[in-house]
Amino acid sequence: MNGSAGTARIASSNVWAVSALLVLVACGDEPKAGATSASAQTATATTPAPTASAAPAGSAKFPQVLVDDQGPVVHGQRSFPDKEGGLAKLKKDVAELPIDGKEVPITIEKKAKLKDVVALVDALGEKGAPTVRITADSRGDLPKEIVVVPQAKMVGTPPPCSVVAIITKTFESDVWTIQGTTAKKGPKGFAGPDMTLAGETLQKELKKCDSKYAFFSADDTLTWDYAHMIGGAIRAADADKKIEHLVLLSEVPVPGRAVKEVLPK
Repeated sequence: MNGSAGTARIASSNVWAVSALLVLVACGDEPKAGATSASAQTATATTPAPTASAAPAGSAKFPQVLVDDQGPVVHGQRSFPDKEGGLAKLKKDVAELPIDGKEVPITIEKKAKLKDVVALVDALGEKGAPTVRITADSRGDLPKEIVVVPQAKMVGTPPPCSVVAIITKTFESDVWTIQGTTAKKGPKGFAGPDMTLAGETLQKELKKCDSKYAFFSADDTLTWDYAHMIGGAIRAADADKKIEHLVLLSEVPVPGRAVKEVLPK
């Protein structure tokens, strides 16, 4: 009995000795306060801090281009086309974009002025963009995204019967042809243009003419959403999908009159 007790005491002593040795080793390995590991220093020195505007290396993402209620913003650079020197500033900013003859995507925010959007689309066309893909809020039954052709990049000769449509300052719609014909007016609805009637008129007029072209705009005192509305209505009314060139006009046409800027010279 006494031999067993002695053996137990010896084993217990050995356990405590080993535990003490492990504690000492652990304490010896602990880094000094304030020290930074070599791997942490390397990561800090070689990894740049991310920025909100930086795109991933090798990214093909196009620089952000948008228009808000203050005006165009091109890759972080704002301009005011209606102010002195503003249009030149916009064109300078657009000239620095990597357009390379390709379609340019832009976003239009609520309350953006139609004049600012037209100025931007025209500048993009002048610098080689064949089309501009515009994303904006719209009615639920109309597309939020439309692809437009800047007037300066229109190619070919549109037939005189090609349809042109606008929204007027009194929130009515007018539809006629670029050669000049009596405009078919759509009434103002409860909360803006009656787009149901406008759509019906557009569908009839588009079917009458064998043309790949259609033209649109809105009164230049309005915000962009009205032009987007009538442009989207043209797309929605094109049941045969024959419109290949939806042209955003640089100047607001007069309802019923010929749109001489796009007619054959």
